[in-house]
Amino acid sequence: MILNTGEVWQADDSDIIQWQKTYPAVDVFAELAKMESWLDANPSKRKTSKGIKRFVNSWLSRAQDKGGSSPIKIDGPKPWGDGPKTIRQRSNLDDLTDITWLEGSEKEHMRVYFTDKYGQAFDG
Repeated sequence: MILNTGEVWQADDSDIIQWQKTYPAVDVFAELAKMESWLDANPSKRKTSKGIKRFVNSWLSRAQDKGGSSPIKIDGPKPWGDGPKTIRQRSNLDDLTDITWLEGSEKEHMRVYFTDKYGQAFDG
């Protein structure tokens, strides 16, 4: 994301994981892309290096309050029922962390890796 100084800021993996845990109904990567486009289109409203995380947190909070952008983890009844998600119901993060095609120890290794890095591993 472009800051008011013209520098580029990128979120740390640890920040992304925290946001995914805090805002479970939000597709954090999709929202970060929207923020980047919005800041590019609104140069007079670009943020400072000290204010960018507040901007991101506020944006994600509003997205969560509006019902989220894509279900990542939902406790209770799922809007798509009890069966597996269809292609249309999957988020970009589901696609990124898909381990359905792996088997055995490799599958478990990637489950741990994706959960640590992205806060989830998609297994159907």
